[in-house]
Amino acid sequence: MLSLLMRRPHLKDLPPVPDGVDPAGPLDATALAHLLDAAFSTTWTPDRVRLELLDDPTVRATYLIRRGDRLVATASARVLPHRDPQAGWLHWVASHPALRGRGLGLAVTVAALHRFAADGLTSSALETDDHRLPAISAYLRLGFVPQYPTQTHQDRWSEIFRRLSLRRHAR
Repeated sequence: MLSLLMRRPHLKDLPPVPDGVDPAGPLDATALAHLLDAAFSTTWTPDRVRLELLDDPTVRATYLIRRGDRLVATASARVLPHRDPQAGWLHWVASHPALRGRGLGLAVTVAALHRFAADGLTSSALETDDHRLPAISAYLRLGFVPQYPTQTHQDRWSEIFRRLSLRRHAR
């Protein structure tokens, strides 16, 4: 199934980057692999982190939040000029599963958005999956809007909004 697409049509009025968000460096590859491996159902290794994030020329920066000597959240700021030369692409946003729901993913996302604005980009886009309801909710709060390239996507978004509404009413 194709990923869902969301777009933030402008980079104005961004919230400030919270304290404690730092750019990743070459020595973070192993810790990043552990975090991404815990957060996603794919296998991450330090070599994969270097290949897809730290050394990838399309990734402008990868941001981290640390708690002690452990990485607890990350997001990367990526450019894909062949898809949209004026948009920055939010890439591999993750927080440690034990710490989800604390705004960590939101904090690293804001750092990536600021990077896009500093680089002169005018919008941001991302791809996500239907089951990532807390992340989708955070993206909506940040001003991302769903894109509907096909009727199937429109149907999927209708179901997501129904599920988000049920979650709100269950609290």
